[in-house]
Amino acid sequence: MTSGVSVHGKRLMALDFGKARIGVAVCDELHIVVSTRPVIVNDASVWDQLQRRIQADRVDVILVGVPRHHDDRSTEIIETIERFIQELRQRTNIPVIEVDEAFSTQNALTVMRSSGMSRKKRHTKGTKDQVAAAVILQEFLHEQH
Repeated sequence: MTSGVSVHGKRLMALDFGKARIGVAVCDELHIVVSTRPVIVNDASVWDQLQRRIQADRVDVILVGVPRHHDDRSTEIIETIERFIQELRQRTNIPVIEVDEAFSTQNALTVMRSSGMSRKKRHTKGTKDQVAAAVILQEFLHEQH
């Protein structure tokens, strides 16, 4: 699943791509702590915002969630994410790993509810995207160990 990329001892960033916002989460090189970051607005400045975030967090590997279907059929959002990943690979010299995120948003909602997060906070723009990115990263790390 890691596409031959070693993630051991590397800082990881997970992205939960959306047409309006991109959720961001990072972890330390020991893969102990997963932290959310402010969402990146998916507009004309998206690449500048991403580059700044990648540099600020000294990221070594980027994970991008792709909502794969069990029958491998493609959808408009999957095609959009795949174009985003292609451009991300061209614009950075950082390995990019596609990870299955079919249920990350649902899992994020469950995490937010079970953590006692208020309904108002759960519905604040970007919160769900941030937590979904953290879920993607946490699940990836769990699979690696």
